[in-house]
Amino acid sequence: MNCIFGIDIGGTEIKIGKFYQEHLVLKTSIKTNVSDGGNHIFSDIFLKIDELTQNDTAEGIGIGVPGPVVNGVVLGAQNLNWKRIEAQRILKERYPNCEIAVLNDANSAALGEMDQGGAKKYQNFVFMTIGTGIGGGIVINGQLVEGATGSSGEIGHIRVAFGNERQCTCGLYDCIEQYASATGIVKTGNQLRQGRDTVLNRIEVTSKNIFDQAKLGDEVCLEVVAQMIEKLATATAAIANIINPEAILIGGGVSKAGGFLLTRLQKRFRELAFYSVRDTEFRLAELGNDAGIYGDGFAVRKKIYGN
Repeated sequence: MNCIFGIDIGGTEIKIGKFYQEHLVLKTSIKTNVSDGGNHIFSDIFLKIDELTQNDTAEGIGIGVPGPVVNGVVLGAQNLNWKRIEAQRILKERYPNCEIAVLNDANSAALGEMDQGGAKKYQNFVFMTIGTGIGGGIVINGQLVEGATGSSGEIGHIRVAFGNERQCTCGLYDCIEQYASATGIVKTGNQLRQGRDTVLNRIEVTSKNIFDQAKLGDEVCLEVVAQMIEKLATATAAIANIINPEAILIGGGVSKAGGFLLTRLQKRFRELAFYSVRDTEFRLAELGNDAGIYGDGFAVRKKIYGN
């Protein structure tokens, strides 16, 4: 039987899904070996694909990577110790009879949500993944927008403050990632708890704990959430003003705050956005950590079957 593989390469783990058409029939993972410049990553993947193919015939392999991709070339992926990797060529040499798709991992997740998740009913949407950092993917008229250098959807690096207060890992200052990601929320929590009566002085300061305690009414935690919402609404309003999507889909670990986050975000968004885009819908992503493998599978399935 013909099968397709969707593979999501992360800095610590590589998730692998085996599909019959759009149906996920097997899911597993292997550790990411980033030693020796990440040279072992592909050989490890090849071994697992060969093992999982069994009596089937692999007709497509889709791979998502944490970095910009242009024409199958990964321009760089710091978490993998990759500088410039011709991923599509490497895969095609090993599997010459397979269709190959190589995508940025956030773009893969956006496609996964469109195919099987929270964006199924949308043709125009923005996907935001909010975790340790912030990434994103943009779909217009049902097509992924990757940009001239594979960098469309770098939502985490929209500037939302102007005091050069927080330097981002990208080298710039005051990117939204430094305020609205899990990392940024913790930074704000540590700032605001100083000298104040708050539960944050008695428990571990994490984004989950901050949201949990905000739901219980802790004043400082509510203030942290309000500051995060202000930055996030500022960025999403700017995005909507330019792109005019039907919906903005929120995924990643921080999205587990659920309606408590989404209700506040949509309210502030409507106060900041241009009047004709204020009805943009906000929804939670549905596929969680599996969005990438679904999106990788979808991308290569589309190359094979055209739908």
